Amino acid sequence: MKNKLYYILFFLLISINIVIAQQRSRSLEEALQNPESVEFLDLSSKNLTELPSSIGKLINLKNLILSRNHITKLPNTIGNLKHLERLTLDKNKLTELPESIGNLKSLSYLSIKSNQLNKLPNSIGNLEALTMLSLSENNLTELPKSFGNLRNLSYLDLKTCKINKLPESIGNCTRLEYFNALKNHLKTLPESFSKLSALETLDLTSNQLTKLPKKIGALTMLKTLKLRNNQIVELPKSFYDLPAIEEFDLTDNQIITISKNIKNLTSLKSIQLQSNPLTKLPEEIGNLSNLERLWLNKNKLTTLPNSIGKLSKLQDLSAGYMSLKSIPNTITKLQNLKSLSLDKNQLTSLPIAMGDMKSLKRLNVKSNKITSIPNSLGSLQLSSLDIRENLIKELPQSVIDMGCFNVKKDKHVYYPSRAELMKKDRERIKNRVKKREAERSPEEKERIAELEKIRLKKLKEQEKFRLYHDFLTDALRRNAKELSDLEPFKSNSKYKETVNSLSESIDRYNVSKYITPINFIMYLSEIPDNYKTKYYLSDREINDYKNISHLAAHALADTYISNKNYPKAIEYLDLALTKFPYHSFSGTTVNKDRLRIRKDLSEVYYALKKKNDAYMYVLANIINGQSFKNHEEILIAYLKDEDKTQFKKDLKSAINTIKIIENNGYEIIFRSKKYTFFDGPYKKSLADMKSILLSIEL
Repeated sequence: MKNKLYYILFFLLISINIVIAQQRSRSLEEALQNPESVEFLDLSSKNLTELPSSIGKLINLKNLILSRNHITKLPNTIGNLKHLERLTLDKNKLTELPESIGNLKSLSYLSIKSNQLNKLPNSIGNLEALTMLSLSENNLTELPKSFGNLRNLSYLDLKTCKINKLPESIGNCTRLEYFNALKNHLKTLPESFSKLSALETLDLTSNQLTKLPKKIGALTMLKTLKLRNNQIVELPKSFYDLPAIEEFDLTDNQIITISKNIKNLTSLKSIQLQSNPLTKLPEEIGNLSNLERLWLNKNKLTTLPNSIGKLSKLQDLSAGYMSLKSIPNTITKLQNLKSLSLDKNQLTSLPIAMGDMKSLKRLNVKSNKITSIPNSLGSLQLSSLDIRENLIKELPQSVIDMGCFNVKKDKHVYYPSRAELMKKDRERIKNRVKKREAERSPEEKERIAELEKIRLKKLKEQEKFRLYHDFLTDALRRNAKELSDLEPFKSNSKYKETVNSLSESIDRYNVSKYITPINFIMYLSEIPDNYKTKYYLSDREINDYKNISHLAAHALADTYISNKNYPKAIEYLDLALTKFPYHSFSGTTVNKDRLRIRKDLSEVYYALKKKNDAYMYVLANIINGQSFKNHEEILIAYLKDEDKTQFKKDLKSAINTIKIIENNGYEIIFRSKKYTFFDGPYKKSLADMKSILLSIEL
């Protein structure tokens, strides 16, 4: 992971320097008007079928991007670009490269991903400055012997090609740090491979390897080794001499034994050995004091070594789908273990002292022959417990009282419902709060009362100046300013002028001053689809730019609510909910925003006496069910003057109209009006939606 981040950062830093320093052109025609001044040329997504030979006139060009076109051949004049440092040719239809490409002596970055290359020219070896080369998703079957001349190469991506053999000369690429040849046809590696002394990451997943080089232990910098889905039968002795190895994945191979010398690999943090015919693990595995993950599923193990209890840093142990008849009691010494999977074995019992594993959160013992669960398990705070398909008749009271919300069990085994658990949980919290309050001194009670007064006063003040995103709202100003330096916004003088008019941080107290510029920015900040690749942006940066419009719409909606301009508030809440939705890696954050907007819409519609609309937005939140807010209580408050019998009758009619639509959405007709809602990954099934609405107690 660290290596991956390193290369991403490396790419970004290079790209940033280029963006700042280079003279840009938007078309080849424009570039050819003054060819000697052009250093950067982006011709991506231009539907080009060929590159004219006149490209060779751009003798000072440093960065050329030709991605996502239909180019089948490069002109020989490409070799004239003596100062070219970066060449990107991804997603074209190239079947070969001209020999003249070897003339690009300054080239340090070459990416030709997703083309139809059948071979590389011998001249590729002349690219002595090349440090990064990506050739993934091509039809290459081999690399030329000259490849070994790329002595400065540090990054090589060959994944998803058809390579069946690597040249012996590859051992000369002694600065290579990252090598990915996932999904190729390699059967062996040349012995010279052991000379790659700088190699840190090696991914050979899904090849046809039957063995590794005898001297693989010479890869003294190797940290990550991925060999999943090969045909390796035995690991060479030197494998156990890899001093820096932190993780290896040998899943889906034919490994029969692991040597006692595994004790030497003390830097190991992750071992994946699933789907091998292993019959035994050596006791010496207990020496791996830094091991955090051990996955052993689908082997032929009947026991685990007693020494497993010495793995003091182990957090994740998966040993399912085997023939384990018991597990050693020493496993209870694993104080940092968070996840334990022992499903599909032949276990009849669990260690009595399971409760000693204080960090354990997830336990899976599905499909065994266990007759009882130890009482001590109830002292843990499990988030997940799976005991299905065993011989368990009942759970000890201590486990029932534990209050785990995710227990999977057979039907005949009693465990409280989620509703019962939530009720008990609330009671526990309530009692804990009462106890704490009773133990407070008079002085402390007085101080807390004063703080509560201050809090309520602040809330009342803030309610006058609503702003859901609060401090985050100012990000729309900062991100819009960044956007104004990128095309097409850079060429929009009105956009730049408007952004620059936001001269102070935006907060709940001054947002109403900037209604006009924020409204303008909201509508004109939608970014083009090619932004990520065009400006080498991260997913987080893309989200930040997309959220400019959402933050603007939501801020304006809050402003209009504060000013009791409810029709305008509805207009902007709808924009924030549908046209400019919030973007985040966290589905929970997106859903929280969605629920808040619907709640606000219900309040605004209720204030306008459009009660049916208010009811439906609350009902949508009840269906979603992911909020700590009690939306049923809000609905009941709205219905205080409503004929509840008639409401329930109308609701039942509406339930029969629910229709699932695309994009995780649904439609419902309530009192002759159709409503459409989108809940993303939180969308319920049709049956669940009907059940939730029918269970509402008024």
